[in-house]
Amino acid sequence: MQQRSIASAAISVIHGAGLEGTRLRDVARAAHVTTGAVTHYFDGKEAVLEAALEEVVRRTLQRLGRGRHKPPKDVETFVAQACAHLPVDEASQMEWRVWLAFWGKAIADDRLRAIHRRYYEAFVEHVAHVLRALKPNTSSREALLTADAVIATLDGVGVRAILEPEHWPSKRQRQTATALLVPLLREFEGAKKV
Repeated sequence: MQQRSIASAAISVIHGAGLEGTRLRDVARAAHVTTGAVTHYFDGKEAVLEAALEEVVRRTLQRLGRGRHKPPKDVETFVAQACAHLPVDEASQMEWRVWLAFWGKAIADDRLRAIHRRYYEAFVEHVAHVLRALKPNTSSREALLTADAVIATLDGVGVRAILEPEHWPSKRQRQTATALLVPLLREFEGAKKV
């Protein structure tokens, strides 16, 4: 439990200072522990940073999992659930900033790129599962292609919202995502099995 508390503290520090500006002592202070406690659980700054990324993904998958038992019955419900993953509040903005900070670092780091790929595979599989509930007779290929498009839409809106927060309030994020997702999902609903 202490490790998750430290990872959560690291998220808030990364949010304010970025990956390069994050220091172990700042993470310790935010977690209300000593630097020694941080190094007891983690083998240095890189391990703490990766734990923060893992915590962001854990939270995202947990939110995604909440809807597993009641998949949406219609496009509007699906879109509303999808829009809940945009950076529309302070907590989700912090998580998005951490996620995007690692995007930048992963460009030149094969190991981080592999980690991102694994996380995206989990996201795509979950969205495809939900899409198959929306349209039970769909093929896996069609569900996976549509899941990729849904995630690309959310990524695009989310990136703009993080980079230009003054121009992308939550209402605009939801409106833009809805404008892109509804036609995509209507086509998905009406498409014949591939």
